[in-house]
Amino acid sequence: MPVIILTAIREPRTQVNIMTNVTEAFDAEQALGQAIAARIRDLRRDQSLTLDRLAKLSGLSKGTVVALEQGRANPSIGILCRLAAAFSLSVADLLNEHPSTVRLPIERTETRRLWTSAKGSSAQLHSSTSGRTMFELWSWVMMPGDVFSADAHSPDTRELISVSQGALSVVVGTHVEILSEGESARLVTDQPHSYAAASDVPAHFTMAVLERGGHRNPGHSSTAAKIQGHVP
Repeated sequence: MPVIILTAIREPRTQVNIMTNVTEAFDAEQALGQAIAARIRDLRRDQSLTLDRLAKLSGLSKGTVVALEQGRANPSIGILCRLAAAFSLSVADLLNEHPSTVRLPIERTETRRLWTSAKGSSAQLHSSTSGRTMFELWSWVMMPGDVFSADAHSPDTRELISVSQGALSVVVGTHVEILSEGESARLVTDQPHSYAAASDVPAHFTMAVLERGGHRNPGHSSTAAKIQGHVP
């Protein structure tokens, strides 16, 4: 009997935690959308780009660009990456209203959660270089049942993955690998690829991505555009 009572107490607490996390994620997305709207307007004005020109450079529809600039849509990771490429910025600099023009030997960077799913999967961008060659550091959590699919990135894009908890299913083209806790892999992601938890527990992994500037093409979703299915 005590066990039944204990379960009845714990279950609502779990539900409250889930609702709190969902609400916090929604609020964060809304704040990000408003910040990006202002940033797009400023950058487009500074670079003298028309809406049509920005749409062409980013590979997005004009309607999507207008909605983003007016704060009526929340950008996915893929959209952020396309906009960054169009403005010749890294994703980190696109998100930073006042990017530093002084390059120091050591620079602190801000971690940003750029994606969450209804099941609790998430992607966080910890750091990103500026300039033509983009190098990014990410941490990911894939919940059981979630599949993250992406189209091909720019030619010769490379990813390094290391699984810290759980097991991760990695698909690149027709190749499939299951990475267990403590295992790592090198990927060439200039072809369709996907990630999913390979067991009934969440998969936690770290990802480093290198995209060479000489090959970048705004028509491709670049490094951050792994949420390709979420791009309108």
